[in-house]
Amino acid sequence: MAINRKKVGIIFIIVFVLALVGLFTAKHLAASKFESLVQNLPDHINLQYNNADIDLLSGNLTLENPLVTIKGQVTNEINAQIAFKSLEVNNLSYWELYRNDAINLESAKLIEPNITYYHNKNVQEQSYDAMLEGNLKKTFNIEEFYVENAKINVFDIDNDSLLFSSEHLNIKLSSITSKSSESSKLPFVIGDFNFSTKNLKYQLNDFDDLFVKSIDINDKNSKLSEVKIQTKYSKQGLSKQLKTERDYIDLSINSIDIKNQNVVLKKGMRSRFEANQIDFNTLDLEVYRDKLIADDVKHKPLYSKMLRELGFDLDLNKVSINNGQIVYEEKVKIDKPAGKLEFSNFDATIKNVSNNDADTLKTTINISTIFMKDTPLNVNWNFDVSDINDRFMFKADIGLLQAEHLNQFMQPNLNLKLEGALLKTYFTIDGTVNTSQVDLKTDYDQFDVIILKDDGKEKNKFLSGLVNLFISKDSKNETDDFRESDTKTVDRDKTKSVFNYVWKNAQSGLLSAMAGDGKKE
Repeated sequence: MAINRKKVGIIFIIVFVLALVGLFTAKHLAASKFESLVQNLPDHINLQYNNADIDLLSGNLTLENPLVTIKGQVTNEINAQIAFKSLEVNNLSYWELYRNDAINLESAKLIEPNITYYHNKNVQEQSYDAMLEGNLKKTFNIEEFYVENAKINVFDIDNDSLLFSSEHLNIKLSSITSKSSESSKLPFVIGDFNFSTKNLKYQLNDFDDLFVKSIDINDKNSKLSEVKIQTKYSKQGLSKQLKTERDYIDLSINSIDIKNQNVVLKKGMRSRFEANQIDFNTLDLEVYRDKLIADDVKHKPLYSKMLRELGFDLDLNKVSINNGQIVYEEKVKIDKPAGKLEFSNFDATIKNVSNNDADTLKTTINISTIFMKDTPLNVNWNFDVSDINDRFMFKADIGLLQAEHLNQFMQPNLNLKLEGALLKTYFTIDGTVNTSQVDLKTDYDQFDVIILKDDGKEKNKFLSGLVNLFISKDSKNETDDFRESDTKTVDRDKTKSVFNYVWKNAQSGLLSAMAGDGKKE
């Protein structure tokens, strides 16, 4: 009996030792196999790491301080480098890998990746699309995927300028599987996702940069905080860079909230973005244009055409701008300061921002603001995106406007001053891409146009008297105290913006009302 127990004990020890040796051997073979895979990566991809910890029993793999370097297959220059604190793969299913040649993971974690990428603008966008839509050689399923505290820097490969940067980037994806719909552009599908990052910078173009303090996105809602778009030069510095006129921009938005969003990516179809509502909260915009620079004579489309020809499908139920401030400055004379127009307490609601052909609702814009510090201004604007003639209706009513408040724009730019007051003004513009008609009526009092001498200070009595011969001093001789315009047609200058079109109509209507007989035919 003792001999049998001794045999059993010896057998147990032998089996245990053999299992232990087998485990270490298998781990060594797995490590060697992994080393072989690393050594046999494509020539343009290199992976280095300090240590690889492979746990065969649990199916875990941890790489310490891995560094991935990717070079251009033609240039052999470094295109990207990714340095990690660690890379973790947990609970790999050997059975699925062996039987179905499929990768099945409980989780994958990229810890503190530091990504440096050199963008080559000469690489066609179609190449990136092909990579995105390409078929994966293995099927896979990952229950959880994490990117923790990543840092990204993207440089222009030509001049080493920073195109994009972001810090503290975190991503969490669940239920990632290669079993994708045949209609999807992506080679995989995702369940829930969460994305956040801080201190984002993106070069919009050669002149303007985008900054975002923080971004938080999930599968339904998004929030962007402290959003800024800024011209990288000063106003005077920008003018030195330009051959044709361009706006200097300084835009800040306290927060942007996107509610109930959805992105659709399907093969053979345009990408689509839709959301129930987008709120722009506490917007502050300064725009400056140097008119001493040559005009940009390119065709300026109206908003309806811009939406219609957008490179992707867009469907937004409602867009709101809450508590905005807008300042527009325009410099016309080299020896005079820029003229200024101001809008405060700016609130806007835009409904049905869509280029969906099946959507028959018009896009409507309602604006409430204070113009030039104390004049209420309300606007109702609508257009049909599907109308190739770009027909629109623009209605505005303007409260008490002291003419002198316009002088900070009129005096430096047009060398004239206004006196008196527009007590109440209404106008409606019915227009298309080519022409428009304006109906305007105004109640005003003691209105004078003062033409200035070349010095911009003294009154040119002769020209001022001549101009005021044609302008009724007030509207009191009318039975309802309003004088009306009799404007026939206003032609659009297609090299100017939509706001120039609106201004041209308002100017034409106002002159018609004041210089005509104050009645419509």
